Amino acid sequence: MAIVVGTELRRHNARRAEGSVMSQLRHAAGICTIVSSFTFLFALVIGLIR
Repeated sequence: MAIVVGTELRRHNARRAEGSVMSQLRHAAGICTIVSSFTFLFALVIGLIR
């Protein structure tokens, strides 16, 4: 029974680690999207001024 509980704890920690990585990837993707949007708008404004 202790082995089953130990295995469950390991699986839970593994899931938590995977969730953390996915969360970081989503966060990074969001930052990239925002930065690219501002870059595009900045280039558009510069193009209209010239």
